[in-house]
Amino acid sequence: MNGKRKREKVTPASKVFGDNVEQMNFPSNVNAIDDGDSSDPDESDVEDDEVEGHHFEEEGGNEDAEDEKHESKQNGEVYDSEETDSINEDDIEDVSGDEEEGVEGEVDSLDGDDDDDDDDEDYVPKGINEDGDSDDETEDGKVEYSDDETKGAEIETSEGEKGKKIDKKNFDEYAADSSDEEDLRNTIGDVPVKWYDEYPHMGYDLDAKQILKPNRGDTLDELLNRMENPDYNRTVIDKQTLQDVRLSDNDLEVVKRLMSNRVPDPKYDMYQPWIDHFTHEVMEMPLSGRPEHKRSFIPSKAEAQYVERRAKMIRRGLITYSHHKKKREERRLKHFDLWAEHEQLRRVHDRLPAPKPTLPGHADSYNPPPEYINEEDTRYKSVRLVPAYTKAFKDQHTRCLDLYIAPRQKVMRVTVKSRDLLPVLPKPRDLQPFPKWEGIIFKGHRSIIRTISVHPKGKYLASGSDDHTVRIWEVGTGRCLRSFDVGEAVKCVTWNPSNNLFLLAVVIANKVLFMNPETYLVESQLVDQTNAVFTEPPDQGDYIQPERVRTAVTWKQPTREEWSKGIRIVLEFFRTVKQLVWHKQGDYFATMIPEGDHRSVIMHQLSRWRSQLPFKKLKGRAQYIEFHPKLPFLYVATQQQVRVYDLMKQHLLKKVKVPCKWISCLAIHPGGDHFLVGGYDRKVVWFEMEYTARPLMLRYHKEAVRSVVYHRKYPLFATASDEGRVIVSHGMVYDDYLKDPFLVPVKELRGHSKFQDLCVLSLAWHPYEPFLFTGGADATIRLWH
Repeated sequence: MNGKRKREKVTPASKVFGDNVEQMNFPSNVNAIDDGDSSDPDESDVEDDEVEGHHFEEEGGNEDAEDEKHESKQNGEVYDSEETDSINEDDIEDVSGDEEEGVEGEVDSLDGDDDDDDDDEDYVPKGINEDGDSDDETEDGKVEYSDDETKGAEIETSEGEKGKKIDKKNFDEYAADSSDEEDLRNTIGDVPVKWYDEYPHMGYDLDAKQILKPNRGDTLDELLNRMENPDYNRTVIDKQTLQDVRLSDNDLEVVKRLMSNRVPDPKYDMYQPWIDHFTHEVMEMPLSGRPEHKRSFIPSKAEAQYVERRAKMIRRGLITYSHHKKKREERRLKHFDLWAEHEQLRRVHDRLPAPKPTLPGHADSYNPPPEYINEEDTRYKSVRLVPAYTKAFKDQHTRCLDLYIAPRQKVMRVTVKSRDLLPVLPKPRDLQPFPKWEGIIFKGHRSIIRTISVHPKGKYLASGSDDHTVRIWEVGTGRCLRSFDVGEAVKCVTWNPSNNLFLLAVVIANKVLFMNPETYLVESQLVDQTNAVFTEPPDQGDYIQPERVRTAVTWKQPTREEWSKGIRIVLEFFRTVKQLVWHKQGDYFATMIPEGDHRSVIMHQLSRWRSQLPFKKLKGRAQYIEFHPKLPFLYVATQQQVRVYDLMKQHLLKKVKVPCKWISCLAIHPGGDHFLVGGYDRKVVWFEMEYTARPLMLRYHKEAVRSVVYHRKYPLFATASDEGRVIVSHGMVYDDYLKDPFLVPVKELRGHSKFQDLCVLSLAWHPYEPFLFTGGADATIRLWH
């Protein structure tokens, strides 16, 4: 373009970032103030005095451009943009003038509107006459160049390629044209700036370096800026650079017109005459000469249906024509004998109509009907004789008093948006840790796994299945250490919570087996200590077991064959046992028999081999039992109620009505002040012991809930259902009873497959880590971490 293109006026990098453009001098502690997010332009408080009120200047070195302008003036080189457009590529002239210090053909762009040219208005460069025309210009307006000038013309490229000569005839002057490009400092493109809210930078520059966010200051700086800065009300924040931009008077005028629902441009006429670009006359010729389709000759089905409907209506007599009207007229004029038989009168349909009353006249407009007139009242012959209403003023006065004394109420209209009704929930990553991914799959069972239990130390996992086996797994590796065949489907397995015993309770049919599943990984001292407890039965002394207890449960020692299989003691019950729960000390445990009536819940003591019935009567059928983690309380869940019993005082502490049709599972919070109930009707209910009247309803699942469990250390709880989903939720409780618990679902786990309409049947947390074990109907156990 021979240096005649005008450069765009943009803000140089030295004006915004200082002298050193490569090194960003923004503060590194962007988010240190108020722990806020400095990426939000609306909450940013930093003032940028360098940008505000700054006038954009030409890009690049302005001093070099001025020097080159002065040199070109001395050499008599001034070019008009209109002349340049008419020059052909073959007629390009070497405009370098006198070469100085090895610089060949280097010409900077000149702006015809610059103020520097005003001082040299009378100066006429060499080669241009007084009229502004070139001496070499022909009659056609073209400039002629000599062959020597054209052949020897060469153009110098950018600084990186300085010294490289290019032939003008083969040179593409538009290849390096950047006049239409914007010199954007932030190169993120059309990416929303809010995506960078959580990062200390707000984009990347042309060198792919991070552009850090400027420090906008705190609230105090914002207040001082508002009080001291006279242009505060006309300053906005550029979301692309987070810098302050001062609006001009034209910009403010446009904003005011937009806010007042007016056209931004005052010169634009919205009501100019309408130009009818398209004629409103209908064309008489068809739009196309395509022949009609074959289906246009086939009778329409809709018309056939219409004809059928009309025919039916004619048959029913709903539609009549002229000849039917004549017959009806003849029938209407026919006379009937009123004194004839009744059969003939039944066919008489057109009876004589009743005489019409006379229409009211003018006198009836000011005279009421006779039934509303008293005996002393008379009818008036004309309107002039009608007297005025004597109580008109009194009625009007009474009405005014009613309006004056009537109470007034100002109704405030509340504008509520849908998003304002939703609670502000934190992001799940702020509530970590919680299980996210599937870690280990324990495979070995051949049927449905109905129960799992984690050892108190977290090293071993026990599982029971319908394939009549109990397996012991190593948590760290997923290996199956031992497998026991118990001969019946396993209903429940649970480890003894005491660290002094390595004991596992197994519930099958109407028996409870206490096993010592010793492995080579277990300390021999712990195994011997567990075997010593069950070597000989304890001395009962003068204790006589009641008849009601003796018929319900029996303690038996195992045979040699059972002892070799790891069984240390056997409890045999009168009905099928469903559940066994341990007390936190490990000496007491309770069993639940759903069909046991008043003996559904039985308490046992392991050290003395004794049992007792805590309830004489139990209302409802027992579904689930659980011990309080800190106090001597026992929770008994029936079909629709949860009863809390104090075992020390031996009385009912609280009875809670659960909004479920059928309770399936129960879990007590480690703090003891809350408990969770799951039902077969897909509901999960959170209760607080001090205020059970208004529970929290969690509707996460679409099928029956099978298991709910709390974590002992972390504020986490999990629920599982037959739909195959395991919902992990964050449940934070507070010591302040006036503050509701904070419940947020954080993760949905899927991995088990359905079998016989069953999926996930049991859950268990790791005692120390945020690991979750799930046992399902697909004969697998999965570890989520």
